[in-house]
Amino acid sequence: MFKAFGMVGAAFAPASLAYLFCGCFLGIVVGALPGLTATMAVSLLVSLTYSLDRTSALAVLISVYLGAIYGGSRSAILLNVPGTPSSAATALDGFPLAKKGEGPLASIVATSVSAGGGMFGLLALLFTTPMIAALSLKFGVWEYFWLAMFGVVIASSLTTSTFIKGLIAGLLGLFFSYIGMDEIHGFARFTFGRTSFMGGISLVPAMIGLFGFAEAIDSIMAPESHLIKDTGEKKQSLWQMTMTSFKMMLTPPGLGVFIRSSIIGTIIGAIPGVGPDIASWTAYGAAKRTSKHPEKFGNGSYEGLMASETANNAACSGVFIPLLTLGIPGCAVTAVIIGAMRLHGLRPGPTFFFDSPEMVGFIAAALFITNVFIQLQGVGLTTVINKVLEAPVGAIMSVVIVLSVVGSYAISIRMFDVYTMLAFGLLGLGMRRLKIPAAPLALGMILGPLADLNFRRALYAGQYAFRPFFTRPISIVLVASLVLMIGGPLVKVIRGARNGSSKRTAA
Repeated sequence: MFKAFGMVGAAFAPASLAYLFCGCFLGIVVGALPGLTATMAVSLLVSLTYSLDRTSALAVLISVYLGAIYGGSRSAILLNVPGTPSSAATALDGFPLAKKGEGPLASIVATSVSAGGGMFGLLALLFTTPMIAALSLKFGVWEYFWLAMFGVVIASSLTTSTFIKGLIAGLLGLFFSYIGMDEIHGFARFTFGRTSFMGGISLVPAMIGLFGFAEAIDSIMAPESHLIKDTGEKKQSLWQMTMTSFKMMLTPPGLGVFIRSSIIGTIIGAIPGVGPDIASWTAYGAAKRTSKHPEKFGNGSYEGLMASETANNAACSGVFIPLLTLGIPGCAVTAVIIGAMRLHGLRPGPTFFFDSPEMVGFIAAALFITNVFIQLQGVGLTTVINKVLEAPVGAIMSVVIVLSVVGSYAISIRMFDVYTMLAFGLLGLGMRRLKIPAAPLALGMILGPLADLNFRRALYAGQYAFRPFFTRPISIVLVASLVLMIGGPLVKVIRGARNGSSKRTAA
């Protein structure tokens, strides 16, 4: 046990602190820019860390990862353009708050709960790793399928539009995720003979178009939709807003949201292959269902903002649980980090705590220090970043369009991704006109591969029997939750139709 904390001091060495500080800052910048993701940043940095020792390399990669996930909240709040997929839920309430003139306060609240959620996930990593790892092992292919469908239904029920419109958008996202080569049999699906579609629809260009490009075009067409009100909140000092954020986080109802979202984020982060994207939506849905004011969600609710940002950052610490104990990546970024660890002679997995116990303490200390830097840098950068609110909408969105094109092209250096971004941008613009929410479509694309692969693997594992989908303990819980979530809105629709018909009959 004591060996596991043998290198904690190494994380506080001047060189490690410098790497953590610079990595966190770089991550925040990357996360805040549409099109630049945590996965891209960490992937590009792996080769650059080859000449570093293992502690310095891990310090850089961990800090960039955490900083990027947090940084996505800044553009989500200020521009309604999620910097990363995990901050899509943040935009639902963050941007309406910015339009009310509360952008600086909303940014600092997001900063405080992000750091707090990361700390909570770290404590879980230290003290409950065996228990959470054991729980994550109970998820089989059947549970993964239901978890994916659960996520789509959650996103469908969280929007201000009707549940049916949200569900249609979620199913459309599932369809888009199935375009390309089948990962099991290598069969081309929905490619229409075009080789460009063989690799499928890239998630990042699609998200850039759906949220970034569509938002930019929409705001240029209707600049009044992005007018920021001048309120007294903007005149508060950084210290006052920071204290206000702590008060929101540590007193009801924010305390309940913070604790519940931290637990949800940590557990979902510990489930291999899921990650912060799903954690933020799940926590947002739980916050809305338990809130005394669910009508505020989507219109500027601090509870919704706190739920999303707490969960996705708690998940960032949670993903290290399966990484260290099982050698299984918790998300795409940790898959890259596993490769980097092996590059530096580390072998994450069941024997990691025996082979390299001192690195466990270093990783924990690096996570702690990075979350402290997120709090300090996030607050310190608020004044600079929020200057964007004072710039003309046309100028801001022109930059967003340029970043959208460059970011889409930079992923794979191919024009097809730029065309994908433009196509999804036009689709997003049309959905806005029809008042169909884009968030369920985005989550459908994220969860589609998870649902598809695990559904077919479950059929093969059960010799094409459907019984395990409905008889395994965790599956029963997920199915029951799905029935309740779908049945509730449908009952309301039926009742509304009946009441409307009875009124017309009486008239």
